Amino acid sequence: MSSPIDLTEDPVDQIPPDIVRDWLPTVNEAVKHLFTFNRYPKHKMHYFLPPTLDPMLHEDSVLDFDPSTLLQFGPPTNPSIPKAYHDAIKSAPHPIYSVTFSLDPTFKELVRLPFWIITYWREMESALSYRMKWETALEWLQSHSESPATIGRCRDLMMALSFFPWSGNNISVENIGTLFASSSAKCCLTTWHVDYMIKHMSSQYQELHEPEISGRHIFANMDMLDTIVKFYGTPHTPDKTGNPLWEHLASVENQIILGKVDSVGGAHYLPGHWVSVILDVQRGHILFGCSLGRPIPRLERNAFTQWMLRLSQKSGRNIGTDSVLVRHLPTGYQDDSVSCGLFALNAIGHHYLGHQLLPTNQISLVCARMDIALDLLNGNIVCQYHYTSFHT
Repeated sequence: MSSPIDLTEDPVDQIPPDIVRDWLPTVNEAVKHLFTFNRYPKHKMHYFLPPTLDPMLHEDSVLDFDPSTLLQFGPPTNPSIPKAYHDAIKSAPHPIYSVTFSLDPTFKELVRLPFWIITYWREMESALSYRMKWETALEWLQSHSESPATIGRCRDLMMALSFFPWSGNNISVENIGTLFASSSAKCCLTTWHVDYMIKHMSSQYQELHEPEISGRHIFANMDMLDTIVKFYGTPHTPDKTGNPLWEHLASVENQIILGKVDSVGGAHYLPGHWVSVILDVQRGHILFGCSLGRPIPRLERNAFTQWMLRLSQKSGRNIGTDSVLVRHLPTGYQDDSVSCGLFALNAIGHHYLGHQLLPTNQISLVCARMDIALDLLNGNIVCQYHYTSFHT
């Protein structure tokens, strides 16, 4: 006999092991598994909620339950129905081992299912949601698979996805899917993407240079540049006590005051737009790049200037306000509304790593997205034993 619902355990553990093994997509399998698995329910179902659920909850199990029944009775179209059953089971005064659902509003056509069906439906809906996301991503890859510039990248991405878990690992499916989105509303780079790539460029810079050189340049994540703006650009600064962002910035400032750091650079997020910023702290220069060709906003200019002045005073150089200059940071220019993150990252890579400036044409932008995806997957692949380097 099955065990009743124990809300202290992992809900998936409520499902019998043979059902998890044979009737749900295997969680740790690669993306391809979602498309080779063939035991999805045919469609969602309309179930009807009775005035009271007490008669629909049973203390006895479904004898000789046929797992193929799962294919006939898909998840409810109305998400409030499984929640209502879950709450009723939770508050029932006795253990519940099976539940009855109504297929018509008169409650004459009934089906009785094991109590764990609610958890099964939840897991199946999650898998179907992932399948839809990966299908969108694969369609995007296929749409760009015939260009000479993208053929190799598409091949490498498909190789990577043949080992990457369909439900994600250290990186989420959303982080990958955003890079492959065809909808402009969904394909903007997020803070997660930008910070990941800034860290990646920092590692590349360290590999190219000796520690005494690479250590003099700090690749800043979004938080660091944002913290400078918050603490030096507004009249009412946040409380510094116990603030981890301030404490990290203060440690960087100490390194600059001691003359151990020459520059701090990274992508900075304005309202609705990514820009690139490099603060040459020894020369007192602000290098600013905007893929829309706009000047540095007053808030950022004032904040970075005040920061530079404070550092120069602390280090005994005492440069004047007029000595803090804003200079142009070479960057590519976008002609769409979603590629600013790509151009901001590229400008940082161009300055520190010698990357070519990103052209505006669509194929170059597609390749840039693919390269980020390859870097993400290359660093987070699970089956390292089977996986060879993408960049051959």
